[in-house]
Amino acid sequence: MMNKLFVAVFLLSLQAFARPEISIPSTVEVSQRPVLRLSDIAIVRGGGEELLSQVNSLVLRDDARELLLSQHFESKEILAKVKAEMENNEALKALNPAFKIPQTVKVNFASTPISKEEVERKMMNVLTARCGDCEYKINIQSVPTPNTRQWDLDFSQLTAKGGFLLPLSDSGAGQRWISGQIHVSRLTPVTTRMISQGERVLSKDLRMSMVDVTFAKDAGLRLEDVQGQIVARTLPVGSPVWTSDLKREPAAKKGQIVKALIGEDGFEISTNVEAQDNGFVGDLIKVKNPETQKILSGLVTDKGVVKLQ
Repeated sequence: MMNKLFVAVFLLSLQAFARPEISIPSTVEVSQRPVLRLSDIAIVRGGGEELLSQVNSLVLRDDARELLLSQHFESKEILAKVKAEMENNEALKALNPAFKIPQTVKVNFASTPISKEEVERKMMNVLTARCGDCEYKINIQSVPTPNTRQWDLDFSQLTAKGGFLLPLSDSGAGQRWISGQIHVSRLTPVTTRMISQGERVLSKDLRMSMVDVTFAKDAGLRLEDVQGQIVARTLPVGSPVWTSDLKREPAAKKGQIVKALIGEDGFEISTNVEAQDNGFVGDLIKVKNPETQKILSGLVTDKGVVKLQ
């Protein structure tokens, strides 16, 4: 039973909150390459691009051919590499990742030069580093056969959703691409009842749910972005709410008394003025000081707030 337990390695203080985590599956497939890096077998959660770069730079085996025979890694070998890197690498130490490593890692080499499983794992690490709240499904459709084992992938050009072409640099054949589809879901406001056109949305009318946003043209909204807004079209029960479903209302309306800010961020005073125009956030409108009747210009910065120019 003990052999099935994971060795959880917390190399720095456990007081850190929401630390990034690097875990290794108990069984993992890799590509047919001589050098085995931590990035080839690791799943990274809660980390950014810097952590992914550090994981990619950590070499576990300079010559992985011996693994073709043994087909397994002992945790003590991986831990020794990790501890040595943490002691000598200040950048990795500052990132303070937690490690989850099984006592034995079974390593399978793919039947093809490039492992689809390895590519998918690396893509998932990159995508979740960009959006930790998103859920991804990756479908790899085509993987070229490199002429040599000295190939590399360029994840900087990886699209966030939809069809992708992942550049593969092969010293023997120049640049080619791995192709496929990325589907992404994220928490999105969804209606709990039918909301008619022109009706104002209340908090009880919405719930947050994971929605496939792969082909959504609008940016994702939060509950607070939608509550109190007027819908531009009738929304049936269970409809995701997008920006285009909401009627854009002016942040300042003609004749409305709004708050005017004067000064800089470090020292601001406010007064009440009357809006002389309708204006959305970012618009420059005319406002009137009710005491002096003087007409001024103000930049609409929030609902009912302008910054005098």
